[in-house]
Amino acid sequence: MVRESAENKIQMWLAASGTFCVILYVIGWGILGMCIPPWIPKASMSSQEFFDFYRDHSSRIMWGMTIGSFAAGLFMAFSCQVSAQMWQREKNGHVLALVQLIGGVLTGWVGMVGPMMWLGLAEFSTQLDPAMVKFIHFLTWYTFDGTYWVTIAQFGAIGLMALFDDDEIALFPRRSAGVTGTVLAVSYVSLAFIPFDHTGAFSYDGLVNMYWVWITFFLYCIWVSVCCVKDLQRKSVGIQSLAQ
Repeated sequence: MVRESAENKIQMWLAASGTFCVILYVIGWGILGMCIPPWIPKASMSSQEFFDFYRDHSSRIMWGMTIGSFAAGLFMAFSCQVSAQMWQREKNGHVLALVQLIGGVLTGWVGMVGPMMWLGLAEFSTQLDPAMVKFIHFLTWYTFDGTYWVTIAQFGAIGLMALFDDDEIALFPRRSAGVTGTVLAVSYVSLAFIPFDHTGAFSYDGLVNMYWVWITFFLYCIWVSVCCVKDLQRKSVGIQSLAQ
């Protein structure tokens, strides 16, 4: 049996890892991996421009994607912790905790696979035809963003949990986490339009599907992490009070 003190520390670390993995993912996948502005290659570029991009930044992209893949693995562990705390709040069925678990773990899995595909492309791009480099680049983005339903499931479950949690001190605040999570979950359907727009707001580097989706995704994950840490801190204080 795991000691209660050790279990509390593990849960606290896992809850806080949500914020850490977001920061690490932005640094790895976003900055070093060149998947956020101003470094991201524009979807409107030609095949030769994509070829030149991966050739010129090969080592940087490979290191960045390695870091990003590691951070996505942490996100899977973080999602398990979120579900554990949601499970304790649900009275019957625990369906929201399970949906969040599946959505969070699959979001983390996608967050690992995408960077590994970009890493492979960066390593072997000079051995490929420019048209093939462009194809693999877009295929990776379609796979990466086109699996939006798993994140919709995760954020939707958290949002609904916050909306219907009737405890005096809820795990997630009703307005900031409940309404926001539900709205964000619905809004991420915009990612379905990425294959049909390479120059406008719905392109993978556009106003909606880059700026709105990724900024809100990262900020909401940090907020969920903060809420989980605060919930564990309240429980720790309550246990200490009872012990006294």
